[in-house]
Amino acid sequence: MPAHRAPTRRLGPAVRRAGVVLLSVTALSSCQLPDVSMSPSLDAGSSSAAARTTSASPSATPTSSSAPAEEAVQAVVTPEPAAPVRAPGELDVGSVTHVLAAGERQLVIDWWTTEQAAAWTASGSKTLQLSAHLEGGDPDDELLVLVTRFTAVLDDGTTRTQVDEDSGEFVIQAPYTYGTVLTLPPSAGEATALTVDVQFDLLIETEPGSERYFRQTVLDSLVLPLALPATPAATAPVAAQENP
Repeated sequence: MPAHRAPTRRLGPAVRRAGVVLLSVTALSSCQLPDVSMSPSLDAGSSSAAARTTSASPSATPTSSSAPAEEAVQAVVTPEPAAPVRAPGELDVGSVTHVLAAGERQLVIDWWTTEQAAAWTASGSKTLQLSAHLEGGDPDDELLVLVTRFTAVLDDGTTRTQVDEDSGEFVIQAPYTYGTVLTLPPSAGEATALTVDVQFDLLIETEPGSERYFRQTVLDSLVLPLALPATPAATAPVAAQENP
């Protein structure tokens, strides 16, 4: 006898839709979705960006803790320099003697002054004197010696000025002498020394009583150092300084 199959009941459309919804809800409840609200990578990036923004803010807005610097210029007076050193002069002691050759004889020139030669300056006048005589030669001869021309020139390093000229026939052998006074005018302000150049033109007899002569020229120089003024102290501004 054949087996009896129970009749199959078909579900309606409404029932099938309800079953599908129930299965979907069950599947969703059994699975856990990841939390996407706070991603680790996004949190780290946000923290780094915030850190960068915080660290950059001090340099972005500069601040000053002090008022604007003030500049001050002060006058500084340098110490007064020592006076320039003056070289010693021959007339510092009052007088000097020069001995010069004049053929077989010597022309002896005595220079002197009654002033303080060490205090002479370029701007002041100066007075000095000289006296010349002959020495040497044969004491037994009686040759006549004459001064026919004498000149004196002042040289201050810039200009030469003639301060004396004398022409004539002046006996100079012993016991006679030739003397004169020289007055030196003011010189250039930058002069540090003066030189007095003198020239004697002599006529010397060839034989006693012959009245025939030969000429002999004798030159001499006297250097006169001048007192030099001290350089005035200079006032100069120092470099500008900033107050802290």
